Amino acid sequence: YLSEVKNAKKLLTKSEKRITELDRLFTRLYEDNVSGKISDSRFEVMSKNYENEQEQLKVKVAELTKFIEDKEQKCSDIHDFIELVKKIKHIDELTPKNLREMIERILVHEPDKSSGHRLQEIEIIFRFNVVKSRIVLDGRDFDRRQKAA
Repeated sequence: YLSEVKNAKKLLTKSEKRITELDRLFTRLYEDNVSGKISDSRFEVMSKNYENEQEQLKVKVAELTKFIEDKEQKCSDIHDFIELVKKIKHIDELTPKNLREMIERILVHEPDKSSGHRLQEIEIIFRFNVVKSRIVLDGRDFDRRQKAA
């Protein structure tokens, strides 16, 4: 992730500098048009080109900013997850406190009976965007386990 972020930051800086440079060029272009150094038609063509380039760069800057933020968040999540794993790897008993540190929420979906059997989907959403878990319980297996117990 680090090399991707580093490259994206370089490209972001380059794009932001070009946006600033285009502002300066547009100002000079306007002054040249007012002073009569360039014609109105030439001014229109050049200013339109500068504006188009600047709009494209602004979109690119927004995309790069989001990309960098997402990657940095992912790195932070991985780091925090590793620290939590180090902290809890020697735990002998899983307590509600331990679960709250690891799990953000558990989603229990509506049962699906379309196949003639009850299927129950359960999603475990961890606090860190590193691990995902999805469980589908088949009612037939669950019923057998319940009866055997």
